[in-house]
Amino acid sequence: MKNNLLPSLAGVLVSLFAVWWLHGFLLVDRCLDSGGAFNHKTNLCVGANEQIIELATPSGMLVIYGVVIMALSLLTGRLLRKLLKS
Repeated sequence: MKNNLLPSLAGVLVSLFAVWWLHGFLLVDRCLDSGGAFNHKTNLCVGANEQIIELATPSGMLVIYGVVIMALSLLTGRLLRKLLKS
């Protein structure tokens, strides 16, 4: 059971890290596209006159996150299973 659980767990962790990185990248991109400046210390999008711009996550982006999580989990799990069998 140990060999079956490790690749799946690693796949989930890799995919969650990838989505966390992707979300941060897209958040900064949407902030800059809306005319704001992204403050990395506070993780806030600041517009003109120091007002905070709220960035909602559109439903299309959530679908992309779901696809990335599933694809990377399966791919990483399969690759690790092949490496462990060798």
